[in-house]
Amino acid sequence: MRRFLTYLSGLVVALVAPTTLQAKDEQMLDLANARGCFICHQVAADNSGGKPLGPSYQEVAVRYRDDQQAFDQLLDRVIHGTAYRDQKWEGKVAMRFMPPNVNVSREEAAALVRWIIDLDVDQKTVERLQRHDNMLRLSSLSGCNICHRVEPVTESRVVPLAPSFREIAGRYQVNANAKSDLVDSVLKGTQGGTRMWENVNMRFMPPNVNVRDEDAAALVDWILSLETKGLAKHARVPAQRPVKKP
Repeated sequence: MRRFLTYLSGLVVALVAPTTLQAKDEQMLDLANARGCFICHQVAADNSGGKPLGPSYQEVAVRYRDDQQAFDQLLDRVIHGTAYRDQKWEGKVAMRFMPPNVNVSREEAAALVRWIIDLDVDQKTVERLQRHDNMLRLSSLSGCNICHRVEPVTESRVVPLAPSFREIAGRYQVNANAKSDLVDSVLKGTQGGTRMWENVNMRFMPPNVNVRDEDAAALVDWILSLETKGLAKHARVPAQRPVKKP
């Protein structure tokens, strides 16, 4: 069973994730964020004082990396919770036990557990993951995820409201004026300009009057840093339409 679930988790990631290690990290963070994992967990240990609700992914990786039974045990704990079980982090975290995660599928839990166990915990990687996590939160607080997703829509029957962040990165990373153009679009909107994305539902982007200038700049920097090598061919954005002269 363990071998099958390990294979299944790898298969899920291989089917839906871009191919590079950075892109896989980003996708797993996006999944963890969407499923509410960051309500209790963080990427790295917080040494600022006080007990966290749950252990950080970094601490879990360090504790379980050499444990041959870790995958099965952690998968079971993620899905069913840890009430009435041996508490592995007693005294180190604020929550008495982990609740069952009813909104996470078994396949998603398997992919997350495998990723956490294999997580590289060097400082550079941790800082990159923390930045991605922080930008996901800022994106959510700024209302960006009402229209945008991080990953492209893969179902041909689904027309997204707006392009994904990774598609935006794929189009604009080679543009020298990308940051200033995108920050301007975020703050002022795009109504009245050329329609840039033929494969989305919204004709233009509304102005974001509640987003601070510095937050818009930080979000654009992050979006442009996203890995794009794994973008599926069908997710490539169409060429820009020329502006019609009056």
